[in-house]
Amino acid sequence: MKFTYNWLKQYVDFDWSPQELAEKLTFAGIEVEDVQTLGGKIPDQVVVAQVLSSEKHPNADKLTVARVNDGSMERQIVCGAKNYKPGDKVPLALPGAAMAAGFTIKESKLRGVVSQGMMCSAEELGLPKGEDGLLILPADAPVGKKFAEYVGPGDTVFDIEVTPNRPDWLSVIGIAREVAALTGNPLKLPEVKTTEHTEDTEALCSVQVEAPELCPRYTARLIRGVKIGPSPAWLKQTLEKIGLRSINNVVDVTNYVLMECGHPLHAFDCNLLKGHQIIVRRAANGERYEAIDDSKHELTSEMLVIADAERAVALAGIMGGKNSEINDATTDVLLEAAYFTPSNIRRTSKQLGLASDSSYRFERGTDIEGLVFASNRAAALIQQLAGGQIARGMIDVLAKPIEQRRVACRYAQATRLLGIEVPPATVKKIFVGLGLRVAKDDAAACEVEAPSFRVDLEREADLIEEICRIYGVEKIPSAMLPSTAQVSEFDAEWDARRRVREILNALGFHEAVNQTMVQSGQAKLQNPLTSEMSALRDSLAPGLLQNLRTNVSRHQYDVRLFEMGRVFAADGKETWRLALAATGRRTTGDWERTEKTDYFDLKGALEELGASAEIREIPAAQARKMDLRDAVYYAELDLPAITAAEKQFRELPKFPSVVRDMAMVVPEDVRHADVLAAIEKSRSKHLESVELFDIFRGGQIPSGKKSMAYSLTFRADRNLTDAEVNAAHEQMKRQLQQMLPCEIRES
Repeated sequence: MKFTYNWLKQYVDFDWSPQELAEKLTFAGIEVEDVQTLGGKIPDQVVVAQVLSSEKHPNADKLTVARVNDGSMERQIVCGAKNYKPGDKVPLALPGAAMAAGFTIKESKLRGVVSQGMMCSAEELGLPKGEDGLLILPADAPVGKKFAEYVGPGDTVFDIEVTPNRPDWLSVIGIAREVAALTGNPLKLPEVKTTEHTEDTEALCSVQVEAPELCPRYTARLIRGVKIGPSPAWLKQTLEKIGLRSINNVVDVTNYVLMECGHPLHAFDCNLLKGHQIIVRRAANGERYEAIDDSKHELTSEMLVIADAERAVALAGIMGGKNSEINDATTDVLLEAAYFTPSNIRRTSKQLGLASDSSYRFERGTDIEGLVFASNRAAALIQQLAGGQIARGMIDVLAKPIEQRRVACRYAQATRLLGIEVPPATVKKIFVGLGLRVAKDDAAACEVEAPSFRVDLEREADLIEEICRIYGVEKIPSAMLPSTAQVSEFDAEWDARRRVREILNALGFHEAVNQTMVQSGQAKLQNPLTSEMSALRDSLAPGLLQNLRTNVSRHQYDVRLFEMGRVFAADGKETWRLALAATGRRTTGDWERTEKTDYFDLKGALEELGASAEIREIPAAQARKMDLRDAVYYAELDLPAITAAEKQFRELPKFPSVVRDMAMVVPEDVRHADVLAAIEKSRSKHLESVELFDIFRGGQIPSGKKSMAYSLTFRADRNLTDAEVNAAHEQMKRQLQQMLPCEIRES
């Protein structure tokens, strides 16, 4: 949002310098991003001149030689700009002019041709950058007049960052209201004077709102007999200072009022509206629309259009149509001022990739009551600058009465939250200065009526924030924090997750953090930002696999990642999960071992965490289809099962264990879990543990099969004999052969 120092002073009195104003606004919560000084130092030797002729430079392809009239004589000027033509009026720096860039203009030869001055661009004069080349002045600019006098006194442009909850700051009057509250000086709104004709607006045109849920209020005024032409210098300069291009007197007025009042308006050529009708309706699916910027769009029934009796003439709240825009032949102007539902404007703007100053404001919430003032203000200015007669009355279609919001503020609560006591009289003065009416008041609290332009005031804390901003953040004393940190119920959980991070980092895993919103999932979002973020994730796998692909695409083939994050079920319930993924080599370096990562790397990591989970493998052939070079191993488990588990301690064994190894050849689709299930069926009471220590393919192992080698540990509360262990081992082999398609390999 841009505004100028001089423009702001039209609505409130203050004696701060531009730098002081920027500081005051920043302390009040309005972030000033940039301050730019314009003009004010233009030399007296810069005058308004008119180009009489232009010819190609005899010795340079990129230069021209112009004859110009400076008001007292004709001069010859060598120029490199291409955007001027005979008849144009331009600023001309005469010999002796000391320019801001640090050089002085003097008569000199350029490639053998005498140049008696310099025609100037906007930037060379310290003005806002316009089109490339010379600054072309309006046709009514007086030749010979000092340019500094023509453009008026210097000014300062402020560029502020406006938070989404404060759409009232997207206007000069909104900023002036803040300054009024800070200074205690009254806000001076512009006086609106109109002369209405005897004909009623409703007799000359009609408005029908078919989608009140998307357009709660629509108003229309009619100005007949206008004369389209250039805007006066003051209006052009005001708009140009903040980066808006002057178009014509009517369109410039709507842009001026937009920036002044913060409410977007749209001017239609009423004679181009079929049946002189306005119909606010949903678009038809597939309906085609061409905007005034020449872009073409296909609409859906979720989008709102302003139509006449036959076709859409504007995309509501975003951009007008090519078929009804103001042009040089326009005589009757229908002026729209409406309120559109913010969420619909935001969604439509994003879906079509079409944005404007209007949509920027509508999607944040405009002033549903203040739009009447904005409409009257624009109608009065159009009548003043373009002539014409304003039809009597305003068509006002209001879906339902506007609710008045009231919010209470307890003085004791304000003291508790701010840490200082602000006198009740000062609190009420602050509220009144901000345009809030104090509806009720007693010794303990007051109740204010939130105006329609303050969409952010909903609860007591919002009012206390206003007290803090205006009273002054700098007046709140600093306080030392307690020397002992408070204990939170989340501390233990945080510490447990930190231990998980430390263990996995030590094992060579790097942490990944991915978006919780994904393209597909069980928990669908009602209003997704984009189609790629339309659901909440129900697994960590898609994010980690994408991380692997990103690394591999950058030739980082050896990757170990983990992620701790929330996943969501279809009913919206969330749980914390831990996922691990690994691919590539176990170690790197020319002299180190270079075996590939396998099942046991993840198994070992899980054992180190004191957890277990099914480890899934994406074989190399399948991984290559996912743009990965090597096989991928992946595991995912509930994080609370790790972090919430209590440490278990047990006495060391008193008797030695007996270990037997066993290998079997099985089909590729046999899983470790299948083997464990078969062993469990004939589990010996002395079997203490089963560990898979090798998976082998190739060599003498047939294609489509693999060898799985296990270590079986037996232990009892006494010394076991070889006969006991051998018997249990043989029984286990028989059980495996009965339940699985396996062949026991003998050593």
